[in-house]
Amino acid sequence: MPGWLVVTCVRDQDRPNAMDNPMSLAREDYAACCCAIQNLCLSLHSQGIATKWTTGAVNFDERFAEAVGFSRDKEYTVGTIWFGL
Repeated sequence: MPGWLVVTCVRDQDRPNAMDNPMSLAREDYAACCCAIQNLCLSLHSQGIATKWTTGAVNFDERFAEAVGFSRDKEYTVGTIWFGL
């Protein structure tokens, strides 16, 4: 049962450089997404399902968002989770 799941985070439309500020809500949202990914990986592992969290270059290719089905203007990729038995 191999598969993959793309995790995205909503962009802060009003503050495009918000990630540069360590106190910003955008930075907190990114950290929360990362924590959710880790918890998902731990949960799948407890069920005997292997995972790999990747942030490879393909995640940030201009064509990736369209191929996966989200808007690069509104979201960005946090990572892709590969999973399987």
